[in-house]
Amino acid sequence: MHGKLGQASAAPKTVASTGVPCETLLAEWHDRVWAMTDAMNQPNFRTAGTQMRLAEAIYRGMFEGAPHPYLILAPTLRIAGVNEAYMAATLRRRDALVGFDVFDAFPDNPLDDQATGVRNLGASFERALAHVRRDAMELQRYDIRRPDGVWEVRYWSPVNWPIVDEAGSVIAIVHHVTDVTERVLEPRPQRESLLFRAERACLEAQALVRESQANLRLAHASARSPARGSRE
Repeated sequence: MHGKLGQASAAPKTVASTGVPCETLLAEWHDRVWAMTDAMNQPNFRTAGTQMRLAEAIYRGMFEGAPHPYLILAPTLRIAGVNEAYMAATLRRRDALVGFDVFDAFPDNPLDDQATGVRNLGASFERALAHVRRDAMELQRYDIRRPDGVWEVRYWSPVNWPIVDEAGSVIAIVHHVTDVTERVLEPRPQRESLLFRAERACLEAQALVRESQANLRLAHASARSPARGSRE
């Protein structure tokens, strides 16, 4: 996106901490899909096996190139797959995730006695498996251990849903997260100013109500006075 003349151009949106523009990842995904589509149009694209392999390649390309973080879990909660956006968001490599239990790969922050990440995420997985339906979690703090060993405060908006086979049995769970840390940890003065404006609006509304009630009482009193005078 280009800025106005004489102004610096706006910085492109990037995926997590990689610095890779979303547009670049989308373009790569677009190129992969078109390459696979061209392959489908070739004369040798006839057998069911070939079609299946290409379909799998398409889904894999869409999964890996998606600009949003996704993790694939077996029903036992062992990590079966992870895309680039998820690795970037969680500061992890593929070989440190695939094959591991999700809670071994992502334990609670041992420095936070009030950590609820493992418990709440585990409960969401259980609901998704038991009810075989999408489970959207509330805002969740779940700290991430950086490669240097330092724990970093993170807030997430997680959604989990099951994948079933033709018989309706769950064969995998998709775990999707949105990092909302910056929104939660926005500068305190800004949050306080919003709270101040809300409180001021509330006080002004209360004052208006009191003034209206006082005017109404005066009106009632005035209406009763002539009636009392006529009776006398």
